[in-house]
Amino acid sequence: MLVTVGVALEELRLDDKLPTGVHLLILALAAGAIYGLGVQVRQQGRPYAFQSVLLVCGLLLLYPALLTLADVLGADFDDFPAGAFVWTSLLLAGAGLWPAAARNSSICALIAALALGIAALAFVNWALDATSLTTYRWLLAACALGYVVVSLLLRGSEPRHSEQMVNAAGLAILALALTGLAPAGLVGLAPFGGSPDELLPDGWELVVLAVGCGLVAYGAVDRAPGPAYLGVANLVAFIVSAGVSDEETLYFWPLLILALGIGAMVTGLRPRAPLPPEPSAYTTGSVPLASRVVEDEPVLRVRDDSPPP
Repeated sequence: MLVTVGVALEELRLDDKLPTGVHLLILALAAGAIYGLGVQVRQQGRPYAFQSVLLVCGLLLLYPALLTLADVLGADFDDFPAGAFVWTSLLLAGAGLWPAAARNSSICALIAALALGIAALAFVNWALDATSLTTYRWLLAACALGYVVVSLLLRGSEPRHSEQMVNAAGLAILALALTGLAPAGLVGLAPFGGSPDELLPDGWELVVLAVGCGLVAYGAVDRAPGPAYLGVANLVAFIVSAGVSDEETLYFWPLLILALGIGAMVTGLRPRAPLPPEPSAYTTGSVPLASRVVEDEPVLRVRDDSPPP
């Protein structure tokens, strides 16, 4: 981890002082060494803690290394190089899927899923030159739905990978909310259009609210802290989006949320019917025939499994 932080600081401080090829060499060597150390460890079951740290740090260094390679190959970073983001994200996804499958690393599965989502967004920008926020909101919603489907498929065989797919869905919806809250402050969303004054329409606010509540419920039922934290983040994004409005009235969202919350509280606090009494013990004459034991009752052996003499 310290090596990753040191390389990151070196890249930021010497950004304009070293040639691009030298930056590529430093990032490639650091990413290859750290990622290779994490992949070569063979374990039974869950990865070791140090192995997960190595894999995550290696993948985090691999992405800027791939983007620097795209710069060396001629990608125009003065504008948003959508095509470069497509192939670099796909390579990062492949590098994450390998330890996710071969080393049972769930965090690598999350990184691979997010990389595939970035590749999908960049591909739409590159192929269709789409500039409308609505297009990318629908795409983020589709990515979240795809993550949920994969989570359901992995729930029985790989529960930890399934949980990470839920985290990926929560991050996709959180990114959808941020497209309306702070598009000007997010450099990664700037190429996809929008203005700082735009907030989420009511339909998208409902999606963020529903997903936030669902993530909190999932985290509570499965005792998974990650989805619970993401659920709270989505709910905070919903409150900010719905609260920053020109309408100073109690209509629509505030009234609806209050009605639903009070209804849930009333339902939870309703008087509960007492449990039925336990059945009384059997008396001598009421024991079922199948449970009766009669002394000196003849026993007929139907099959003899004893070894031969």
